[in-house]
Amino acid sequence: MPSILLAAALSLAAQSAAPDPVQSVDRIFAETVQPGEPGCVAGVAKDGRTIVEQAYGMAELEHKVPLTTASILEAGSIAKQFTAAAILLLVEDGKLALGDDVRRHVPELRDYGATITIDQLLNHSSGLRDWGMVAEIAGWPRGARANTHADALAIVLRQRALNHAPGAEYSYSNSGYTLLTEIVRRVSGRSLADFTRERLFVPLGMTSTSWRDEYRRVVPGRATAYAKDGPRFIEDMPFEDAYGNGGLLTTVGDLLRWNAALSQRRLGKRVAELLEQRSVLFDGTTITYARGLVAERHGGVPVINHSGATGGYRAWLGRFPDQRLSVALLCNRADANSTRLAKQMADLFLPAVSEAAPYPPAATRVAAGLFASSRTGRTLRMSAEEGQPRIAAVGALTQIGPDRYRTAGGEVLELAPHRIRLRDAQGQSVDHRRVAQVAPSLAQLAAYTGRFTSAEADATYIVSPDRAGLRLQLDGRPQVVAVLAPTYADTFENESTIVRFKRDSSGRVTALTIGVARVRELIFRKIR
Repeated sequence: MPSILLAAALSLAAQSAAPDPVQSVDRIFAETVQPGEPGCVAGVAKDGRTIVEQAYGMAELEHKVPLTTASILEAGSIAKQFTAAAILLLVEDGKLALGDDVRRHVPELRDYGATITIDQLLNHSSGLRDWGMVAEIAGWPRGARANTHADALAIVLRQRALNHAPGAEYSYSNSGYTLLTEIVRRVSGRSLADFTRERLFVPLGMTSTSWRDEYRRVVPGRATAYAKDGPRFIEDMPFEDAYGNGGLLTTVGDLLRWNAALSQRRLGKRVAELLEQRSVLFDGTTITYARGLVAERHGGVPVINHSGATGGYRAWLGRFPDQRLSVALLCNRADANSTRLAKQMADLFLPAVSEAAPYPPAATRVAAGLFASSRTGRTLRMSAEEGQPRIAAVGALTQIGPDRYRTAGGEVLELAPHRIRLRDAQGQSVDHRRVAQVAPSLAQLAAYTGRFTSAEADATYIVSPDRAGLRLQLDGRPQVVAVLAPTYADTFENESTIVRFKRDSSGRVTALTIGVARVRELIFRKIR
């Protein structure tokens, strides 16, 4: 009897000593959200039961309205899995196939000489340029004007080239999901908003979820999004009607219901499996992106997830299937690192990871210099500190084995005098070749002067020399200016943009191309 009492007492003591999950989550957000600031709504479910659902901060600052667990926020690109699910339901209905040529359903899409399939839209291997980035090149970044679905589609349809051959690479693009939204409408005869309400939201009990298909619509309980402007917050709302790539209005509770439905295969086993099945490129590379979801590992265990960011909203939704754990996070402040915060929450409930013994770093002979990506032309600068390699804007490389290094977003596969090979977070390897740094004189810079226009961007830039390199000013909107520094022959860059000039056989400049994160070599012809 005494031993039984002792065992019971020890069990009770262990339970009382176990950290309270709500208090542990509270501590995470106490460091992020100060009183009176915009904040986040967090949710955790374990074994199908919600164990944490907490709100931190304000939903609306002008009238001092606090966030609650019922607050509706925008989920950014988390929306893509719902668009993907709609497409897969239409596949199950026999109304389309993943291998269909997109032009079968959207015949006005340009013929690029190679088939783009519906599946390539789903997994971002289509090569289509991101419509929002094209608009940004034209001087209208997302949020600067109210884009409709028709506006986004028009930008997609007037593109004359791709970032890469379909199926050859992973290149994240909202354009694919704009086309998928249109395909749902044409194939089903209903808008994506109507289709998903009838086939997903209502059957799954997601009573607080809808789409921002009309941004002026009043949504009771919606939290306003904010961004930091120095010491103050300013509103940062997504004033646009384009949706499907984003634009999902929802709650943490509804997102946890969605995850539970996927875990329970309530949409059908095949739909759930296809959503989370990692994609394979034409060269056999298996990437972490599936169909509207990312299948990767965190802390040594599988996680199926997606992050989101639109305007000042930040979000993350993930499932840890082996632990039967779901984490949902919605924030209305642009400075919230939703991925980091959500994974900190998940770590409270995941098995502890034993850290591997650090690899003893050894001095490396680093070929310092400038290297250009074989895909985008963008440069990285390699240097060394005390024999350890370092990439500017990335930081020091962490040695993980003989001649193997880890970067912030991938791994270094090869460090050679004339080539650096990197592997990115998707598992793709990218070569960077050594290039010679140039420093053109003002007289040499004058050769690039002129006006350059693009029908694809519907914009014209005026190029002129600048002490720092070249100045690009948008014609008709002089407040839109970019200054780029010379890097290698006929190439100029700043933190976000690369501009490369083309010459004819006589050496005369005839065109330039502009590249940004999700757009490669958008051509502008010289008109004078």
